[in-house]
Order: sequence, then C-alpha cells, then structure tokens
Amino acid sequence: MSLETPEKIRTLQRKLYGKAKAEPEYRYYLLYDKICREDILFHAYRLARANAGAPGVDGMTFARIEAEGLDAWLASLREDLVSKTYRPAPVRRVMIPKPGGGERPLGIPTIRDRVAQTAAKLVLEPIFEADFEDGAYGYRPGRSAVDAIKEVHRLICRGYTDVVDADLSKYFDTIPHADLLKSVARRVSDRHVLWLVKLWLKAPVEERGDDGKRRMSGGKDSKCGTPQGGVMAP
Repeated sequence: MSLETPEKIRTLQRKLYGKAKAEPEYRYYLLYDKICREDILFHAYRLARANAGAPGVDGMTFARIEAEGLDAWLASLREDLVSKTYRPAPVRRVMIPKPGGGERPLGIPTIRDRVAQTAAKLVLEPIFEADFEDGAYGYRPGRSAVDAIKEVHRLICRGYTDVVDADLSKYFDTIPHADLLKSVARRVSDRHVLWLVKLWLKAPVEERGDDGKRRMSGGKDSKCGTPQGGVMAP
C-alpha cells in the first residue's frame, strides 16, 4: 500500500500553504468539506493503517474493518461527518514507562477517530506550516529530532558554544482548551472545523484500574489537556 500523497491532495495542500504564506492574516472559512472528501478520508485511513497501533475502547482493529468491508466503513464515517452527527468515542488511556523513570499517560483513540483526525490534519497542517519559524522542528512533516541535532552541530561548527536544552513540563496535560482554540481560530474561521477540534479536546478518557473497573475522566467540562497519542494532539 503506497503512502505517497495523491496528487489531488498534494495540490490542495500546496494551495492552502501558498495562500497562508502569502497572507499571514488570512482566515480560512471553507475547510470542513475538504476534511469530508472521500479521497482524503481514504488516504487518512492508509496513513493510520501504516502507523498501526493498538485498538481504542471499541476494540476495533484494522483487520476487522477490512474483513467487514473498508468501503462501507469509510462511507459510514463520511456520512457522520457530512451530517454533523459524528461524535468521538472516549480515548483509552494506558501508562507507558519513561526512559528516565516514571510513567507517561498515552491516549489511544479508536481507529475511526484516528482516521477523522488524520483527515483534519491533512487539511490543517499546510496552513499552520506556513506560520512556523524555520528553526522549529517538532511535529513538522519532513523534519525530525535528528534534523534538529544536525542543525545544532552545524551551528557549533560555525563557532557557537552554548546549547540550551529545555522542556515544558506536562505540556499535553495542561494546555488550556480556550487558548488553543483561539490559536486555531486565528487562521480558521470555519465553525464546523472548530467544532470538530473542540469535540476531540473534550472527548472523555477511559482508564481501567487494577481491579478491571472502568473509570472515566475529562469530557465536556474539562478545561485543559489533550491526550498524548492522538493524531491532533501536536
């Protein structure tokens, strides 16, 4: 399965990026219909499939989706998005060990939600890419931590002597929803896209205790935090 971005989608992304780069104050008012496009949802599924990952709270796997019929599954998701009846499922939380000790909470959306989030990312990412400083490397397409290290090495070779290593403590756990939505709204005025992002921010989190009991947190009343592990978290 080729993961190369289809030319039709790439053309859309180039146009979105070009407009954003040329007009820093421009706000996009018609984007939701792009997220709902059949070709974008199909490519989003391919990308989610390539990343694999564990099932969400519904237990649905890629193998089961394809066994039961991928076309019908994608059509159902698209119908819910178009009709605005789409609602994300709770995010399954698991704890993973951190290299330096302790644990990090990881949120696992259902495959259905991962595909919807990836479709939104395909449309929104080119817009916000245009606003990043050239020295930013985190969560950017075609860039990695290795690229950042190479740039640090290049600057050291040019005579720079100081390197500052900093991190934001519990950033994903504490990011305020209102400020985040305001930041998105500076570039996106399409209320349906903002509604979609808000749905993902307010999705409840499901945990299973040692006793096997289901515990829920977050939800519509939560004011901060976004599950680290979802496609839209960065």
